[in-house]
Amino acid sequence: MKTITLTHYTVKDINPTPWTKTWDNMMKFGERMAPKLAPLGFKLRFRKMIMDDVTQDNLMAANMVTIECAEAELPETPIENMLMLELDYTECPECRTPEGQEFPCRTFTDFNGEACQALPEEFFMEAVLRTAFKSQQGRECHCGESCDSCASGCGDEEIGRRADARGHKHF
Repeated sequence: MKTITLTHYTVKDINPTPWTKTWDNMMKFGERMAPKLAPLGFKLRFRKMIMDDVTQDNLMAANMVTIECAEAELPETPIENMLMLELDYTECPECRTPEGQEFPCRTFTDFNGEACQALPEEFFMEAVLRTAFKSQQGRECHCGESCDSCASGCGDEEIGRRADARGHKHF
C-alpha cells in the first residue's frame, strides 16, 4: 500500500475561517476519496502541523498544504508548486495574531479563475491524482514490458494500444 500524505500548516492560537475551511475541505476530500483509492493500493494520511512560534515566516507559511509520497519519490511539496498555482497574500479580517496584529492570508486562484483563501477539495483531488499517476510510472504491462514509453498509459494516442516489434499488444 502506497501512502500519500497531505499536511496542513497552521500557527498556534490563530484559527481564521480560511484555515479552518481548508482543513474541513481536506477532511471531506479524505472521507470521499480514501475508500476509492484503497482498492487501487493507496492510503491517504492527513496531518495538521501546528507551528508554535508567531513569526513572519510561519505566518506566511500558514494555511499551506503539502503533499508527499515516498513510493512515488515525491518529497514534501507545497500543493501550489505541484499544481503551478499563483500564490498571493491578501487582506483577511480574521487573520490576526493573538496580540491583534493583522497579517495577510495566503490566496490562490482556483481552476475557475476565482481567488480563494481556503483551499478547495479540487486542489487536493488534482494533487493526489497526479501523485498516484506518478507512482504508477515504471510499472510493467501485463506482458512484462515497460509501459513508460506508451503515450497514454499503455497505448498510443489514436487507438489506445500499440504493438511492439514482437507483436505484444499493450492495452
